[in-house]
Amino acid sequence: MNPTEGLFRKSALEKLSSPEQLDVTMQVTSPMGWITLGGVSVLLVFATIWSVVGSIGIKVDGQGILIRGANVFEITAGAQGRLTEVLVKPGDTVKVGQAVCRMAQPELELKIQNTKAQLVQMESQKRESGSSGSSVVAGYQAQIRELREKVAVQQRLVAKGLLTNSTLMRTKEQLLGAEQSIAQSRQSLSGQEIRVDDLKRELTEMQERLASSVDVKSPYAGRVLEVVGGIGTLVPMGSRILTLEPTDAPLEAVIFVPAGEGKKVRPGMVVRISPSTVKAEEFGFLVGTVKSVGEFPVTPEGLRRILRNDKLAEELTGKSASIEIVASLIPASDTPSGYRWSSSKGPPSPVYSGTQSRGSIVVEDKKPISYVLPVIKKSLGAG
Repeated sequence: MNPTEGLFRKSALEKLSSPEQLDVTMQVTSPMGWITLGGVSVLLVFATIWSVVGSIGIKVDGQGILIRGANVFEITAGAQGRLTEVLVKPGDTVKVGQAVCRMAQPELELKIQNTKAQLVQMESQKRESGSSGSSVVAGYQAQIRELREKVAVQQRLVAKGLLTNSTLMRTKEQLLGAEQSIAQSRQSLSGQEIRVDDLKRELTEMQERLASSVDVKSPYAGRVLEVVGGIGTLVPMGSRILTLEPTDAPLEAVIFVPAGEGKKVRPGMVVRISPSTVKAEEFGFLVGTVKSVGEFPVTPEGLRRILRNDKLAEELTGKSASIEIVASLIPASDTPSGYRWSSSKGPPSPVYSGTQSRGSIVVEDKKPISYVLPVIKKSLGAG
């Protein structure tokens, strides 16, 4: 028995051995395969064209905050005290000289009372010393007149040889002592007058300081961003009570990027800003341009000057050195926020200063093929 007969069916062997089947075309690829191959070819063509004419944006990302004028103002306590009334709240507009809160200063009030009592005592002593001192001075003045006349007479007698010189010297010593006594009396009276005048001046200064600190007034005009503390809070001298933003300055984005990446940023570059209060997938992002780039990494003091908030500064920059980027928003009159958005008209509500945001700055556009060429060169051994 032929061993091949067990492996193949008889009909199959007959078809293979039949000379009539030699001119039949063999089907290598199905129609669906040709369609798939054509689609892949079209995609490859488009990909090749895109790699040459298209571009990929290289971005630098950072954390930031929306703020007017790229800075905020703070109102501080001119003296230590306790808040008794807060007259404004976040969002309120404040004018120059407007009272924003009231403070009580029990220590200063007690000092004023003590100074008043001391002044009354000093003035009483001055009156008593003045009356007695005037009598003493008058007595010394009479004594000095008599001694001067006596010295003149004795000088003539000494010249004639009728009186010894030692007697004249004793009279002159008496005159000098009287003159020194009257000078000390006058100095004592003058010292009391100076002390009384000093107390009056100190009292006036304390009363003025108390009057100015009872009503804490704003030296700036702007919108209240934050009020620190409430009624009953003890406020140390020089500490922040509230922060303001200037209402006449445009809204800007201050973005902090890593120092190494910040050197790639240049004024005029496009910035994409995503406020934390807006869904980027629904409303897109704010469009802006780089206004300025910090030459050196920001210092903690610089961050406090800009943000007036240590915790916020730490959140935005972390522990690494950062470069400050200030971006101008592009105005748009047809959007509710008044600024241009990447898609639609942005959110239906405005965006406010103090809103934390993410910022992306396009620092370079590269051709997609530039990523592929190095790989091809390396594979061909040309790199």
